[in-house]
Amino acid sequence: MSPVASTHFGNQNVMSKSRVTPTLLCLATLAATASAQTIQWGNPQIALAATDVSLNGTLVVARNLHASGAAQSPTVNGVPFVGSLAPTGWTNASTLALQGSTTGDAGYDLLLNSARATSAAVTANPTGWGAIRLDTLAALTVGRNYEIQCWFTEQRPGGGAAALYDRVMTLSSAVGAATLVGGEVSNLGTLSQGPISGPLDGDPDNAPALSTPDLLFGSYCIGTFARVNATDQLWLLVQGSHPIATNTLRSHLTAFQIRDIGQAGSYTTFGAGCPTPVGIATNTASPLPSIGVTSVVTLGNVPNPAIAILLIGSSNTFSTSFGPLPLDLTPFGAPGCSGRVSDDVAQFFGIGGGTIGFNVSVPNDPFFIGLSLYTQGVQFENVNSLGIVLSDAATMVIGG
Repeated sequence: MSPVASTHFGNQNVMSKSRVTPTLLCLATLAATASAQTIQWGNPQIALAATDVSLNGTLVVARNLHASGAAQSPTVNGVPFVGSLAPTGWTNASTLALQGSTTGDAGYDLLLNSARATSAAVTANPTGWGAIRLDTLAALTVGRNYEIQCWFTEQRPGGGAAALYDRVMTLSSAVGAATLVGGEVSNLGTLSQGPISGPLDGDPDNAPALSTPDLLFGSYCIGTFARVNATDQLWLLVQGSHPIATNTLRSHLTAFQIRDIGQAGSYTTFGAGCPTPVGIATNTASPLPSIGVTSVVTLGNVPNPAIAILLIGSSNTFSTSFGPLPLDLTPFGAPGCSGRVSDDVAQFFGIGGGTIGFNVSVPNDPFFIGLSLYTQGVQFENVNSLGIVLSDAATMVIGG
C-alpha cells in the first residue's frame, strides 16, 4: 500500500500521497554495509585544463600511471601526482597519448600523456574489468567520506578497427577479496560491485587524429565513497570498450587522486521494538545521512494500514516531556515497551501498511556535520491497552 503521510514541524502540517518530505534538519540511512563503500560516480567530464584537478577537501593520494621506468611525478593545479605506480598485473602502457597536443600546462600534459594497462591477454572488446586496489595506497579512515577522480586520455590515431582515439573506458568499484589474472578480476561474482560510470571517451573531439585544432584532451570522472570497514578490500575497476566490436584493447587508466571530503554519516539501531512479534521490526534509512542529502527513513513490518509517527530527538537519555530515558511504558499499558528517544526535534506522521517511508532532508550547512540525532517509530495498533507498537530506536550521525 502506498503510504499517505503528513509531517508536523511546529505549526506546519503537510499532507502527501507519497513519502513525507520535510525540509528542516534531518536524519537517516542504512547501517554501514559493503555497498556504502563502493564508489558512486558522477557524470564524466571532458579534460580541458589543469583546473580540472579537484581541490575538494584534503589530498589523500594522487598517482600518475605511466610506462615502467618513466618516473613521472607532475604537479597539476597544486596537486603532486606521484609516479611509478605498478598495480598488480598492470604491466602494459601507452605513451604519447596526447599525440603532440598541449593543454597549455606542462604538468597536465605530462599527466595525460601516458597510461597504464592490464597485461591480460588482449581480447575482443569489451575486455574484462581491470582492478587496482585502493585501500593499500594510503590510509582510508573509517567514518570518512572520500572523493576519487580518474582520468583517461588516448589521442593516438590508428585506423578502422584499430582507431585508438575511439577507445572508451568505464569505471566501477568492488569490495571483497579479488582474484586477479593479468590485472583483471576473475571472481567478480563473489565481490560486492558498485555502480558503473558513464563512458570516458579517450578523445572527445577526435583531434588531432582527424581534425584541428585540438581542444578536448580526454575525459575524467569524479566519484564518492564512504569507508565503513577498515579490513575490507576496496578495488577501483576499469573496463575498456570501442565502437568497433573487433577492436582489441586492455583496460587503461591515466591517473587518479583520492581526497578526504568529510565525516561520513551513519544510522545504527539500538533497543528492541515491541511488543514482539507484533512490533515494528525495522527502522532503517538510506542513503547515509549527510548535509544536502534527502534520506528515506523506513518503518518496516507495519502489520496493518495504520497511522505511524516517526519521532526525532536530540537525546536518548532525557526527554523534556517524559523525563529520563528509556521510559518503561508497562505502567501505561504497553508491557515490554520502552520509549527511547526525545521528541524535541520533529514528529513525522504517516499512514501506510507493510512499510511507511519518511523523506528527511538535511540542510546543506556544515553546521550539521557530526550532529547526532535519535529516531523511533510509533504505530497505533490495538495490541495492548495503550494501543501502540514501537520500532527499535536508531542513532543518526550526519555526515559531510
